[in-house]
Amino acid sequence: MNAYDVIVIGSGTVGLSAALALSQKTALNIAILDIKKPIYHWSSENYSTRVSAISLASKKFLQTLSIWKTLAEKRVSPYCKMQVWDGEGDGSIDFDCEEIGEPALGYIIEDDLLRSVLFDKIQQTNIQIIAPITLKDLFDRENHMECVSDDGKIFSAKLVIAADGARSWVRDYRRILMKTWSYHHTAIIATVKTELPHQQIAYQCFSAAGPLAFLPLQDPCTSSIVWSQISSKAEKLLMMTDEDFKLSLANALHHRLGKILSVSPRFSFPLQMRHVKNYVQPRLALIGDAAHTLHPLAGQGVNLGLADVDKLVNVIVEAIRKKQDFSSIQVLRRYERFRKAENFTMLAMMDVLKNLFATEMAVIKQLRNKGLSFVNQCHILKKFLINSAN
Repeated sequence: MNAYDVIVIGSGTVGLSAALALSQKTALNIAILDIKKPIYHWSSENYSTRVSAISLASKKFLQTLSIWKTLAEKRVSPYCKMQVWDGEGDGSIDFDCEEIGEPALGYIIEDDLLRSVLFDKIQQTNIQIIAPITLKDLFDRENHMECVSDDGKIFSAKLVIAADGARSWVRDYRRILMKTWSYHHTAIIATVKTELPHQQIAYQCFSAAGPLAFLPLQDPCTSSIVWSQISSKAEKLLMMTDEDFKLSLANALHHRLGKILSVSPRFSFPLQMRHVKNYVQPRLALIGDAAHTLHPLAGQGVNLGLADVDKLVNVIVEAIRKKQDFSSIQVLRRYERFRKAENFTMLAMMDVLKNLFATEMAVIKQLRNKGLSFVNQCHILKKFLINSAN
């Protein structure tokens, strides 16, 4: 039997961050198990299609992991302003980092880069990465849990952290109840070059069919797009030629960046809301997408996951300091109480926003446009919204 203090299942951004943070703040013996071997290819010559909008709070957390400097030396793309508007009206809000006295509102980082830097940092620790490995059983024992692989290997731990994503094997195996529904939207992602420079401005246009986000990358005329559309319309957009797609994209953005000069291969994924009833069981904690997923219209997915990690690690560190069993349900519920409430609030907000802009009711359209214009003129309210997202 292979015995550890903590086993993290999943080697994505959230899982790697959890293992690294624990190794830096405790003397615990840690292993990462994953069904796939973690190989992250990042090249400075091309942009990765999948990116994350990193909040200021997430930046501070990544700084505590001592990886922010490395990320910044490679490729981090700050956005200093954000323009949000109703594509079917005249309401809009302009956000500026100067309103909160910060050098940026947030940062766009390629997922491959973030994971590769985390992985490289973990190579400098005593964390064991065991992959590829397929788990078939997860047993409760008196003082530990046992993870059993399909080839009969047994891995024991005082605490198992499930960071195995939206289709979490751990969550399904443990039959953890989950509230879920489809947004009936599909997100299209790609990297595009535009005629006009983005000037480190993030753009987001809302329409009844779904929101469109342009996220500025380091190159002044290159952006990453996330275009969430009703699934039937998304299918048509994916089947278009590049020329037709570029024209549709420029029209959807109201030509704020001029013509779309080039577009990378397009990828897509269906959008679902998920939120588990329980984040924890004795000796088990769920973090990141294993516990919750939401609409990408506010770009908060990775930030919520990193906030989960930060809180869980702090709860564990505090328990160890007080000589408590860090894997007990009493300790783990401290993490659940805080993060479940925070995440529920964000999930609810995203749902309200999505439905608000999906409506065809003329009265609602008129009210939301007036609301956007009112917020844009209220400095205190704008500052509150910016801080809420960070």
